[in-house]
Amino acid sequence: MRYFNPVTRFLLATPLHSLMSGRLMLLSFTGRRTGRSYTTPVSYVRLGDSLLVPGGGGWWRNLEGTSQTQVCLRGVWSAVTPEVISEPIAVAELMQRMLAVNPALALFTGIKPGLDGRPDAAALARERLRGFVVVRLHLDGGAYKTRIVAA
Repeated sequence: MRYFNPVTRFLLATPLHSLMSGRLMLLSFTGRRTGRSYTTPVSYVRLGDSLLVPGGGGWWRNLEGTSQTQVCLRGVWSAVTPEVISEPIAVAELMQRMLAVNPALALFTGIKPGLDGRPDAAALARERLRGFVVVRLHLDGGAYKTRIVAA
């Protein structure tokens, strides 16, 4: 990821975003302790007016109680309101939907679907112990910051 993220961040912020933006977007937020601004590529699945993001590790804690979160989705920056979902049944249901739309998430999360399409219970429990959540990003009514256009 050390070498992948800078290249991905660059591509998603240029008119070349269409190479990756079907499954990846940029997420920009402020660190809760440092106050630094972070922009990182994340996988997503669109569900209505929301974006579902698998939240492994602890980066998602920066989204709790913040109002300065934005995404660059398909070349357009937009404000979003984050909702961290950690309740086990809700996480399992959302992961099932996410894996159905984007099976590649199994590679990034370590949570594979079973034969019935539901996430493997043991893998989901293991990842939840490591801090795995699902982050739902509610799109804030099309409040676009800027659109990326070719110069």
